[in-house]
Amino acid sequence: MMRTAGLLVAMLVGLVLTGCATSPDTGPTTRAGMDRVSPVRAAEVNTRLGIGYLERGELQVAMEKLNTALRHDSAHVPAIVTLAMIYEEIGNSSQAERHYRQALRHAPNDGATLNSYAVFRCRRGDYADAESMFERALLDPFYATPEVAKLNAGACARRSGELERAEHHLRGALEIDPELPGALFHLAQLYYQQDNAFRARAFLQRFEATGETEPGALLLGYRVEYSLGNASEARHYASILEERFPDSREARELRTQVQDND
Repeated sequence: MMRTAGLLVAMLVGLVLTGCATSPDTGPTTRAGMDRVSPVRAAEVNTRLGIGYLERGELQVAMEKLNTALRHDSAHVPAIVTLAMIYEEIGNSSQAERHYRQALRHAPNDGATLNSYAVFRCRRGDYADAESMFERALLDPFYATPEVAKLNAGACARRSGELERAEHHLRGALEIDPELPGALFHLAQLYYQQDNAFRARAFLQRFEATGETEPGALLLGYRVEYSLGNASEARHYASILEERFPDSREARELRTQVQDND
C-alpha cells in the first residue's frame, strides 16, 4: 500500500473520530487537568496523543498514552486497535491478536475495526478469514472509508493469488475514489503481473497524477517501459529511483535487473 505509515495514521485518526463512547459521561469535577474531563474524553485525548507519537515513530511513548487512555475507558476501541497495530509492528502477534479480538468484542460490527483486523489476518496468511472480515466491514452503514476496505481486500486477494477477485475489489475502491493512489498502484502491478504492460502503464500514470512518488512505483515504471521497448523512459524511471531512494530495496532490485538486461 502506498505511504503505509501515513495511511495507517489516517485510518487510526478515523477510528478516533468515529469511535463510539463506551463509558458514561460523569461530567466535570473540581480536579485539575485531565481529571476534569469525562473518562471518554480523556481516553480520546490520550488516544490522539498516542497516534501522534506513533506517527513520529516513538512507539514506547505511544503505547504509554494508549494504555493511559484505556485506564480512563477500558472499552475505548480506537485505543485498543491502535495498540494492536503497534504490537504487530514490533512483532508481538499474540498480543496484537488479543487486542484485535478485544476490540471486536466491544464493536463487533464496526467497519474500521473489522478492516484493521482483516489486514492483520491477511498478513498472517489467513486469507479466507480476512476476506470475510472485509465483507463484514463493508456492511457497516456508518463506515466512513469503505474504499479503504476495498483497497485492502484487493491487496490481500493479490497476495493470495486471487487476481480476478483482486481486480474486482480494486475497481470497487476506484468507484468510490477514482484517485485513490493505493488502488491505482495495485492495479498497475496486477496488470503488469498479467503481462498487460499497456494497462499497467495507464494505471501507473493515473497513480503518478495523484502526486505520489515511492520506490515501488518507480521500479514498476522501469519494468513497464522496458517491457514495452521504451529504453529512454525506462532509464528516466531508473535515474529518479537512484536519485531519490538510493538505499531502498527497490533500488537494489533495479541494479540487479539492469545488469541482467545489459
